[in-house]
Amino acid sequence: MLPDFWYIATASNQLRSAPRPIRVLDKELVLFRDGAGIPHALLDRCAHRGTRLALGQVVEGALACRYHGWRYAGDGRCVHIPSLTSGQRVPERAAVASFPCVEQDSYVWVWIAPSRPDPPGPPPIRGFTSSRWRQGSTPFECDWLKGVENNVDWCHPFFTHPWTHGQFFITRFWGFREQQFEWRVTEGGLTVFAPVTGSPDEPIPERPWVRLSFDLPNCVRVEFWRPVHMVVVMYFVATGPSTCRVEWLVTRLLPLGRRVRWSRGLPRILAQDRLVLESAQSWYDRAGGEFEVSVEADTATLAVRRIVALAANGRWPAERTSMPPRRVVDVRA
Repeated sequence: MLPDFWYIATASNQLRSAPRPIRVLDKELVLFRDGAGIPHALLDRCAHRGTRLALGQVVEGALACRYHGWRYAGDGRCVHIPSLTSGQRVPERAAVASFPCVEQDSYVWVWIAPSRPDPPGPPPIRGFTSSRWRQGSTPFECDWLKGVENNVDWCHPFFTHPWTHGQFFITRFWGFREQQFEWRVTEGGLTVFAPVTGSPDEPIPERPWVRLSFDLPNCVRVEFWRPVHMVVVMYFVATGPSTCRVEWLVTRLLPLGRRVRWSRGLPRILAQDRLVLESAQSWYDRAGGEFEVSVEADTATLAVRRIVALAANGRWPAERTSMPPRRVVDVRA
């Protein structure tokens, strides 16, 4: 897990008047909006007797515990204890941990690393204000990194995504063909695309056939231009060693109505990914990854693992040059 990054806690439209429990990495948080509608993130534990604050309610802009009514401001300070008489004061130790919290691009983001209490804001979602989106959130019973790897994997769509993925239809019509894709290390992670360029000095095409981009800590952007321009943005938020939550956005073809529409259902293509990833996770839990055998087509996913490992050890981007900056991969797909 990579704590020194901003993470999506919830979609903005899912945090209303009631507090909302959420898990990000190893932290159990409660989100709430104060009297001005500004979101805050606290540890989901009352300082009094440990009751989960998410069971409570917002009273006069503060979060009140359901057990004894202790109220907490957005910075975690206890600002009211109903049982105190006029001569008694709130104990100085009556507080819970608070976490930097920002609302941006239809999401509420949190920063949980204690080493940097005042970080710069989260990175904007590229193209967010110029598109209309479907938005959703889905739990996956798999390691977050497996979800990221799946979405930079070039050769799985025909088998995993029958009747939902463009590559399935192309392969079904034309058959399997030898082809190439290229991946390049970027400042934020990795980009996979086709058609390939002629040299490392040639810039990545602005509109390749398809582009799969990974940006630390957990974002994958899938973008293609044929037959229409479409973008899928996914954030794989770790919630445990073998679980994650996928916060996703998909562009709507007709640029009408509200910028973001909430979807309670899961797109079929994500459901197909979830099926294979969750089935594999049980073996990783039992056997680790020693059973794995990799081939040339897997170099992009292995590069993602390397980038995450460097970041986890505080060596990214300082040791970015330890990786090959570019690779052209021959596959049959």
